[in-house]
Amino acid sequence: MSEERKYWVKEDWIFNLESMNDKIWCIIYDLREDKIKCPFEVAGTEINDEGDLLRLKDECNELEWTSKSGKVTSKEYGRIKEIVEWRVMNRYITCINNGMDENKAGACFDDL
Repeated sequence: MSEERKYWVKEDWIFNLESMNDKIWCIIYDLREDKIKCPFEVAGTEINDEGDLLRLKDECNELEWTSKSGKVTSKEYGRIKEIVEWRVMNRYITCINNGMDENKAGACFDDL
C-alpha cells in the first residue's frame, strides 16, 4: 500500500489563506449590517448564515496552519487552490470595480 502524496504550498497561496480571515470578517460585518443577504457562495461554500462563514474561516485558518507546518494532502491542496482562486478573482473584481486599469488589476492573477 503506497503512502499518500503530499505537496508544498506556495507562499503566495498561504498569504491568500491568511487574507481570507480578514475578508470573511468583512463579509460577516456586511451581513450583520444587511448590506448582503443569504444565501450566497464564498470559495465554493454555500453561505446561509453567519455560522457558515465562521466555519469557513476556521477551515481557512486550519489549512493555513497545515500549510505552514509542512506538506498537505492532495485533498487539502485542491481545497486551498479553490479558496485561493476565489480570493484572487474577488480581489481582481474589486480592483476593476474601483476603476483600476485592467492590465494593473490583472496582476492579482500572479498569485496563481
